[in-house]
Amino acid sequence: MAAGLTIFLGEAVLSCVCAHFGLAAHSSAISEPTAVQGRKYLTIWTLFYTAALNLVKASICMTMLRLTQTMRNFRFAIFALLGLTIISFLMVFVGTVCICNPISGNWDRSYLQEGRVVCASDNIRMGLSYAATVLTIITDIGCATLPALIVWKTQLELKTKLLVCVLLSFGSFASVCTMVRAPYIKYYVSKDLLYWQGYVVLWSNIETAIGLIAGSIPVLQKLIMGRFKRQGSHATPIDIITIGSGPPKSRNNRDAFLNPTDTGFSVASVHASRRSREWERLDDSSPQGIRADYTYEVELSRIQESESGDSKA
Repeated sequence: MAAGLTIFLGEAVLSCVCAHFGLAAHSSAISEPTAVQGRKYLTIWTLFYTAALNLVKASICMTMLRLTQTMRNFRFAIFALLGLTIISFLMVFVGTVCICNPISGNWDRSYLQEGRVVCASDNIRMGLSYAATVLTIITDIGCATLPALIVWKTQLELKTKLLVCVLLSFGSFASVCTMVRAPYIKYYVSKDLLYWQGYVVLWSNIETAIGLIAGSIPVLQKLIMGRFKRQGSHATPIDIITIGSGPPKSRNNRDAFLNPTDTGFSVASVHASRRSREWERLDDSSPQGIRADYTYEVELSRIQESESGDSKA
């Protein structure tokens, strides 16, 4: 997720650079050298966009795999989703790099007119664009719905499930962004490319940003819920006892060696009954943590020796 965020920042910067060189402007309003630079940075933006978006989706898939160690059917679906994500990335990345040979034919049309580059036909370009869009919509929906289904199978309270599902449904807006930009694909071969690509860049950046937020919702949910809990609680001085620890020990121990000349040591034998090793499942209202109740039988004996060497001497 951190790598996706880093690349997304570069994607946002490239969007601003593209706007400086004529993105979202009609071709009649900018010069050809400026348009060439705009198409060049637009090509670089495409590589950053597909890398950032698919890294975010892969991160979501890896998180779901860690949460479904015992859910075999869900793991198959997650692996399929991860495979589609990789295919979508390769389709866009390799297609963008290899659609023209050399790659400079993507932004400098004079090379094509002079026969200095070889580019694929417009039908191939449009076919790759539509196929990548379909895969993007499928993976967007999968990354939004699978986490909600996984949460619904857990043993949480109904209100907690509904809250988490509502938060996760925010990721479904990413697929909406992909659908909104889909009609602009037909303008990829237009002479007014930079103008129509302005809409594509806008919605694509929103899509990636939504993916980053949706992928970070588990962490954000903990921060938000923890803040509400802290505000609703009253701070009182108490003795901190962690789960698994015993009660606070008294400073006045009747078995302590009070005489500085006394030496010795304590021997304790601890026996835990078999029944005490049984675990009990906690409900959602219990304090957070894992608790195991043990019953011990302690036999304590002390061996003490007085220093009488000087008196014997």
